[in-house]
Amino acid sequence: MKKNNEYMQRGINWKKIWLLYWERIWLVVVISIFTAMLAAGFYRVVTALNSEGQFYRVSSDYYITFNFDEYENSVDYYNAYTWDNILRDDPIVDAALESLPKDYSKDEVKASITGEMLGDYRILTVHSTHMDPERAQTIADAYELSLELFADKIEMLDTIELWSKEECVPVEEADLTANAAILGALIGLVAALIICSIHYVLDDSIYLESDFTERFNIPFLGTLTRKGSDLCKQELKDNLSYLLKEDHGYYVVFASMNLDTEKYTETEKQQLLLDGIQTLHNGIEGTLSLQGKDLETLRAGNGAILMLPWGSKNGNVIEKAIAFLVKQECKIMGAVLYDADDKFLKRYYNSRKSG
Repeated sequence: MKKNNEYMQRGINWKKIWLLYWERIWLVVVISIFTAMLAAGFYRVVTALNSEGQFYRVSSDYYITFNFDEYENSVDYYNAYTWDNILRDDPIVDAALESLPKDYSKDEVKASITGEMLGDYRILTVHSTHMDPERAQTIADAYELSLELFADKIEMLDTIELWSKEECVPVEEADLTANAAILGALIGLVAALIICSIHYVLDDSIYLESDFTERFNIPFLGTLTRKGSDLCKQELKDNLSYLLKEDHGYYVVFASMNLDTEKYTETEKQQLLLDGIQTLHNGIEGTLSLQGKDLETLRAGNGAILMLPWGSKNGNVIEKAIAFLVKQECKIMGAVLYDADDKFLKRYYNSRKSG
């Protein structure tokens, strides 16, 4: 009764998966918000733990003139890529140390100084950064003399003159909390979508007629929706009238129950469904279980109508119930899907089928 090869090789119904996604879109949003908050919080904690304290910076701009008469390619060597390292080379650092108090070390000076060129190869910007604003200012002052002496010693250079110097100001670290939150949200979104995709791709629940017919060689009789769609009832009635030729001897068998509501007990739910389907065909005599003397009655009758709960994650239970009926030589006339979601069916079929 099961189509093993065809079912395992079936394609993915992305439209169905998307509609199931839509029912759980709130969960994806919640996960994204949670991971955004988690990432932002983690960033703040790491930033606080790694913070070395408040730094202060003095930025000085120097104007460089080159000895182009003798060295036409001097700019190729003293450029934006090399100055940052040259400023921490021994000739410049040692010259600065000579004008600094004795408690300043070479490592301290090297750690404080950085340089950059922001476009014009003649303008060199030197940053003196330190946790002590006075020491940052003192190192910046020492580099004025050090760079002037350096230009005198290098034949490729004519002069290095101070052009402007800013006041010592606190260094404001960039706050990347928002970036961390956005990254966390994106990671959460992708992870949630992947998890949901895997979940729904592997889900063997019955949501549509095709979910059942692609898996089993059993007629699909129809669907009963939660809101009692008249169109679905009419389709079920027509199929029952055509496939159930006799006017007696048919029984309803529940593969499993889907009690997602506290309104009814299992017995009450079964009775309500039985009452509803009996109005569609007079030959349905009652409900039977899958045990004891009920199986004898099923074998002696004209056939069983298998009732399947809509999307209740129990595809394996349905498969087991069908296999059991086959082994017991009970004739299965067809299957009815009940408690189907009206909105889901309407969106899937793009019609008023469930309306």
